[in-house]
Amino acid sequence: MKGKSQAAAYLCSWVVNLVMYNTIYKKVKPLMEAADAAEKLANEKQAELAIVLEKVRVIMEKVDALKAQLKEATDKKDAIEAEANEL
Repeated sequence: MKGKSQAAAYLCSWVVNLVMYNTIYKKVKPLMEAADAAEKLANEKQAELAIVLEKVRVIMEKVDALKAQLKEATDKKDAIEAEANEL
């Protein structure tokens, strides 16, 4: 094409590149959409995980408090039993 017209050669080159871009874009676009959907789902699951972890933290605090109460009550019981055995 360059032998006939340099402008026509550039135009042909542009058309060929445009067709190549379109071919690649058709393959990449679904992948980009899938990646966006996966990222959105991951963000939603991260938010759900944060909520669950907060609930677990609160429950663990309650369990620790109950363990402390149990230890205190057990120590008190042992002290009373020891005092009763001395009598």
